[in-house]
Amino acid sequence: MSYDLVITNGTLVTESGLLEADVAAEDGTIAAIGSHGSLEAEEIIDADEKHVLPGAIDPHTHHGIYNSLAEDANTESRSDLVGGVTTTGNFFRRPGSYEKIMDDYVEAAESNYRHDYFFSLGLLSFEHVEEIPTIIDEFGITTFKWYMNYKYAASEKFGVDCEMRDDFGSKFIETLAKQDEPTTLGYHSENVEITNALAGGNPYIETEADETAEEEEYEVFVEEFPDYAEAQSLVAGASLARQHGYDDSFYAVHVSAGRTADELATLQEAGYDVTGETCTHYLTLTSEECDDRMKVNPPVRHAEDQETLWNRLADGTISCIGTDHCANTTDEKIGETIRESKLGFPSSGTMLPLILSEGVNEGRISLERAVDVTSTNTAKAWNLYPKKGTVRVGSDADLVVVDLEETKTVTPERLQSVADYSIYDGRAVTGWPTQTIVGGELAYEEGQVLAEPGTGTHVDRPL
Repeated sequence: MSYDLVITNGTLVTESGLLEADVAAEDGTIAAIGSHGSLEAEEIIDADEKHVLPGAIDPHTHHGIYNSLAEDANTESRSDLVGGVTTTGNFFRRPGSYEKIMDDYVEAAESNYRHDYFFSLGLLSFEHVEEIPTIIDEFGITTFKWYMNYKYAASEKFGVDCEMRDDFGSKFIETLAKQDEPTTLGYHSENVEITNALAGGNPYIETEADETAEEEEYEVFVEEFPDYAEAQSLVAGASLARQHGYDDSFYAVHVSAGRTADELATLQEAGYDVTGETCTHYLTLTSEECDDRMKVNPPVRHAEDQETLWNRLADGTISCIGTDHCANTTDEKIGETIRESKLGFPSSGTMLPLILSEGVNEGRISLERAVDVTSTNTAKAWNLYPKKGTVRVGSDADLVVVDLEETKTVTPERLQSVADYSIYDGRAVTGWPTQTIVGGELAYEEGQVLAEPGTGTHVDRPL
């Protein structure tokens, strides 16, 4: 039999370990795995001395923040393919009925993504909570987010009749727990009573700039958003989830602090089945080297936090990697002062290369563990598995061929995002995709993105 595409002579990274074998794709899925040279196809990719991984999944992006969703779906999925990302999860939140607005978002996404994607909705009101069954049934969306950072700010920021306090969160979790379908709740850990007090006000409510304020450095945000405010909130949120029997679907996004990762470990040791995610910037940067470009919440912290995060990634406490990706330009991002600079930066395109470079090649984690945290575990946590996240017959033929020894310097031009900067600009990174395959089609090869806008589709869940 001849297949649509075969990747030959490579080392497959499977859930059972490394396998010297070829893999074939037919009609968008993995159709066969066989010994080298045993599979025929119309298109052959030679992966000699390279590894073949399941496509990376970035579950934590924010497309449609600085640009329209249509624009970001096009440009950022292009950048994703350069970095071996074949599926993204897009968090967004809007006031008003999702039942009334989702059709427009679906249309914009379907026309522009170059790879598959899924939506996760931030719920902002009790009315949104009531819509959960409809969101699942009509839109195939089973993943949601509770933004603890918007507590006491939601009414003014979004115009909703809700301040997103714990009564809202309890109803949110209780409703998810009652659904017949598996769901996931992403949770932004932040005790705003602490952070608002340290910041001298709510940073999520826009105010007039203080022109008399002294110029500040990045470290001010580390002080105003301290590790203990994140850690305490994580424990409180997980406890509330457990009261509703939902801790096995509770997912702590962007764990930034070593203290928080240690609390996550303590919860797991106590029987909580909570999932933790960290981001590449917390693993590869420290606050001392950060400037306006790296402004994000929670902030990048210190070397000891970075070390603990790597250790917790290696020992299984932290299960997933995301990026918190936002596509913006320098003009949009950088303000007159660091306090006026905007939150968020682009980074999906560097997620997998950085984990290979700083994790695998530096001996912090194995290649198999890198695949777990960038693909397999993520697929499981966000209800995509086994359609996504694994190299096995019947799964989607989303694959990435990587050269673990190839060193490239990060530049905005290489990443092909709409952004004209990268927080890793000038950094030498070792371990890059040479080819990215989406649904059995060659989507990227040696610097050239081949997939056209509109070739991706939404992954409706439950599968």
